[in-house]
Amino acid sequence: MIALRVDLDIDSAPWRDIDGAAQGMLARVCGIPKGTGEGLPAVGIAVQLDDGTWVIAQTTMRLFVTAARAFAARYPEVDS
Repeated sequence: MIALRVDLDIDSAPWRDIDGAAQGMLARVCGIPKGTGEGLPAVGIAVQLDDGTWVIAQTTMRLFVTAARAFAARYPEVDS
């Protein structure tokens, strides 16, 4: 099981546990039709670090969509 922690407001839930982590920019997102071991869809995320290094991460489509829905509920002004 892939875990995904969703913090809807970084000001009220700072990421103190990863202070000093490398910084980068989200550069690419892709759908992976059969990305899980069960053949369910997944999402790939590519981040380019400030030093040019690339990091690729993956989560299930279900977790990604659930996180997106939570953000949409928290920040409804984005849809306007």
